This record gives sequence, structure tokens and C-alpha cells, in this order.
Amino acid sequence: MSARILMVGSVMMDLILRCERAPKPSESVLGHDYSNAPGGKGSNAAVAARRAGAEVACYSTVGKDANGQYLLDKWKEAGIKTDHVIEREGANTGFVAITLEDSGQNRLIIFPGANMKTPPDQLEEAFQDPFDAVLLQFEIPFETNKRAIEIANEKGIITVLDAGPAQKYDLEGLPPVTILSPNETETEALVGIYPKDHESAREAAKLLKERNGAKYIVLKMGANGSYLYGEEYDEIVPPFKINAVDPTAAGDAFTGVLAKAFVETKDLREAAMVANAAGALTCTKLGAQPSLPTKEEIEAFLSAQS
Repeated sequence: MSARILMVGSVMMDLILRCERAPKPSESVLGHDYSNAPGGKGSNAAVAARRAGAEVACYSTVGKDANGQYLLDKWKEAGIKTDHVIEREGANTGFVAITLEDSGQNRLIIFPGANMKTPPDQLEEAFQDPFDAVLLQFEIPFETNKRAIEIANEKGIITVLDAGPAQKYDLEGLPPVTILSPNETETEALVGIYPKDHESAREAAKLLKERNGAKYIVLKMGANGSYLYGEEYDEIVPPFKINAVDPTAAGDAFTGVLAKAFVETKDLREAAMVANAAGALTCTKLGAQPSLPTKEEIEAFLSAQS
């Protein structure tokens, strides 16, 4: 049976600006081209899980504007349920400006917009449907995340919290989650340690576990793979070597596929390996959601590695 996942979180319109390099202060540079694509950490993870084979529904907020309608249409095309998406009159749909340099380096400026109007008091209705896991991140109000985790814990549903964007969040103020999964910069913002190897990853994971009481810590470490901590886990799951084009949404792909694979396998190591593959494949194409791999692409990639 396919994993049933509820994404409680963000949806954004991305503007991708391709250039040789980002400008220095007061400098102008010529860009190559620009394009729009669906994005947002929550939406990217939701679409990644859906393409990997999960059944996905979203609890999110968009503005009643052209971007909001476009993003809702894209979710519906992907087969994602939008019954619990809220449309806010007078609010701007979330927006992200991304500079993508020829080196592959990206820089993001996030405008949450309507995402920060996602209320906690309508979550009970969304949770009336059966779910195996809930995807969360910090591009919506803190209280909405808190309430979603409370409800999920009461119902025995797996919770997967992507601790981005990088800020000093009140992890102690949240109920314990099943999986807490920051990347390197988010980890550094939360506990003051940048995980660059096994030792620093373990040190950071211990502090993260103390702060929230999460069952597992899964650190996204980019080219260094992912690190698992909790119960019997204390290990790095190796990365896959690829020719990176654009790293945008690679971490979101990892999180969405991790949740789906963990529900179905109950094996965090195996789930992280599949998630590593999804993140790697995402880096090989331009854009956020356009680059997210399908179940067949992930399986073919893993088969070619063995």
C-alpha cells in the first residue's frame, strides 16, 4: 500500500535568475535568462513524495491571485489533493527569488506571503482523512506546526520536520517529532555546529535530539550524504556522485522521499539511501519542481549504482 502523506506547509512561485555569478554590492551583472517554476519547501517535498508514488494531500494557504491559481492547478495535475488548501483574498501567494550561478551555487530570497496566514484552527478537518506521515517545515506559522504535530502524535502518525529556512527556532516549544531533518546551515543555526563529518554530525545530532526529543535526527549534508542518529542509528549514508546543474529543491526532494520510503520500509537506512538518490537526481536538472524525479527514475538510478 502506498504511503498516505499530508503536507502541512508552504507553497511558493519561484523566479529563477540564471547568471555567471551573483553581483557584488552596488554592482550590476548581465544574466543569461529567467523563468518561473512552482516551488516552496513544503510543496517541493509534497510533489517529490507524490512522484515517488505516495498519495499526497496539502494543508496550505495561497493568495487569490494568478500565482496561487497556477500553483493549485499544478498540484491537481500532479495528482495532489487540494481540498484543504485555503485561498486568502488580498494576500500575495508566496514567492521566491533564486539566483543560480554558472558554478551551480544558488542564493534564495523567500517572501512567505499567504503562507504565514495558514491557521492552526482548521487542521482537525484536514486530519479527518487517514494519513501515515505528515511533512512539515518552517515557512508557515510556528503555532500551526505545533498544532499539526500535536494532532499527529495523538493519532500515532509519523511526523517529518524539515528545519528550514535556517533560523534559531524554538525546538523545545514543539512536541517531539519522529524525524527532525535540517541541512548543514540549518543545523548550524540551531545548535552552532556545522556538520562536515561523522564526529561533528554526531555532536550536532545529540544537541538537536536534546532540544526537541525527536526519535530520529537525519542531517542533510549535501555532497557528504546524510547522517542518521537515534536508537540503533549513528552513521553516514553515502552520497551518489552526479554532475550537478542546480541544487534547488534537492533537500526538499530528500525530505519528501524519505518520509514516503520510511513509511513503506520502516527502515531509516534504506529510506535515506532512496532519499539520497532523489536528492542527487534533483540536482541534475534546472528548477525546483520540474527537476523532481519519478519513482521509475529513482529505481533506475539505484539499479544502475548496484
